[in-house]
Amino acid sequence: MPVPRLRSAVLALASLALAAAVVPGVSAGTTTTAVDPVQLHQRLVGAAMYAGVSDDYEPPLPPVREQAEAEAPNIVLITTDDQTAADMRFMPRTPRLLGRAGATFEDAISPHPLCCPARAEIVSGQFAQNNGVHSNGGEYGGYRRLKDPHNTLPKWLYESGYHTGMVGKFITHWKPQRDGVPTGWEWFDVPRTSTFGYYDFKMFTQGRKKRYNDGRAYSSTYTTDRTVELIDSWSQGRDPEQPDAAPEADPKPFFIWSSYFAPHGECGEGSCKNGPTPERKYADARRNAKAPSLKKRSYDAPQHRPNPLVKGKPVASRGHTQKFFLDRIRSLQSVDEGVARIVASLREAGELSNTVIMFTSDNGYLLGEHRYSGKIVPYEEALRVPLLVRGPGIERSRPTWPATTVDLAPTIASLAGATPGRLQDGRDLVPALRGGARPAGDTTLVQAGARSARDGTGAWMYRGVRTADYTFTKWKRRSGRPFAELFDRRADPQQIRNVAGQPRYRKVRRELERRLSALNRCGGASACFRDFGPVPRPRR
Repeated sequence: MPVPRLRSAVLALASLALAAAVVPGVSAGTTTTAVDPVQLHQRLVGAAMYAGVSDDYEPPLPPVREQAEAEAPNIVLITTDDQTAADMRFMPRTPRLLGRAGATFEDAISPHPLCCPARAEIVSGQFAQNNGVHSNGGEYGGYRRLKDPHNTLPKWLYESGYHTGMVGKFITHWKPQRDGVPTGWEWFDVPRTSTFGYYDFKMFTQGRKKRYNDGRAYSSTYTTDRTVELIDSWSQGRDPEQPDAAPEADPKPFFIWSSYFAPHGECGEGSCKNGPTPERKYADARRNAKAPSLKKRSYDAPQHRPNPLVKGKPVASRGHTQKFFLDRIRSLQSVDEGVARIVASLREAGELSNTVIMFTSDNGYLLGEHRYSGKIVPYEEALRVPLLVRGPGIERSRPTWPATTVDLAPTIASLAGATPGRLQDGRDLVPALRGGARPAGDTTLVQAGARSARDGTGAWMYRGVRTADYTFTKWKRRSGRPFAELFDRRADPQQIRNVAGQPRYRKVRRELERRLSALNRCGGASACFRDFGPVPRPRR
């Protein structure tokens, strides 16, 4: 069939599918068709684009239910990939421009410390037991496991009168020809592969495919450039694809997720052997910086009843760790520059005073601590992430109560006056950011999914809880009782001694097991974030 006829046929089918999705009184959850009509529409549009019909691309947008309030702020979410909270010391501009003008969280964590599950939390506001994404891939992970993928944050915001833009790394194993563009993204500019890359990357931009491998384009600079272009266009009420068209009479507020790949290593989503590639102008930056992990006792301390993932691992090469560390912080210099450019563009557009900017990472990272390099483990280096928030009404502060990745979606929805389309496990942090009481939740559910069904542990690798003083996890095994890990972080901040089997911690463990039992199937913020009260002290 000639391309024009194929284009017409596929897009006609897509339109019929979308029409079926919006028939009054009929929802995707009640239709008798085997495939959700919205998902079918997106898949057909994706197939059409891959058949060479990108000129007909139309963003998958729901009806606007209401106009945004006159004082509704713009919202820019800036994320990095695998950045630790400690890495912020090597990014001087970001804390100066964001933290000093707003809130810098002292205890922000990614409770499911792995790229894909964390990003699923960002768009859904739910823990993995509710959004479906347990791991990066395999039978229990990747984008295809996300439940109701066309009912996420961008849809809620667009329905509430916002422009919505996604630039940079999205959710692992999203495939345009299979999944289509998620509903609600007015601008969608993401890698076509699960990884992003630095000097060689393939983008899917508003239905168009392009590879950048000329040796000049750099992915972090690309992410910044596109973010700034969206800010420039939308702040003037102009269409980014039709800059010469007449502007909107009353420009709408905008939400942009600016998602950097740095400092992720040059690899897939497993443990990286090679660090990131810094931008050439930063190739020799910070040459005197030393990897903080090399000074920690946890780097080469003897293992004490270690969990199955780190058991038996050798001490990491110090030379490799130092090089990996330098590559990471050098790659973050481009992000630091990007944050400054984004702030400058908002100021130049006259929008800075009416824009909430949030900066965080999807998860942290270990560089040899516990003889492990990577993420996913329930150690502080993997769990703790930066979180800085500035914007109208947000007080300058350093909150010490725990905030989580799951809190981002409900907080952004609240800022926009949007109604989430699914039950939110996370909390709305806006009242606390504006000087109110801290939100409920003295115990946080932490967890990780199995990498594959071949692991023989079901959908989970481990599940546990984290309090102000303790981290307790139960690791699944092929057979027999789970392996328990308990760290008293006040007495042992580097989490070297597993005290799960010590009689003096018996009451502590029993209480934390009770909390895990209460949270492991939770749904909704009131169930997932509770104040349980003090944990019993260990016996003397």
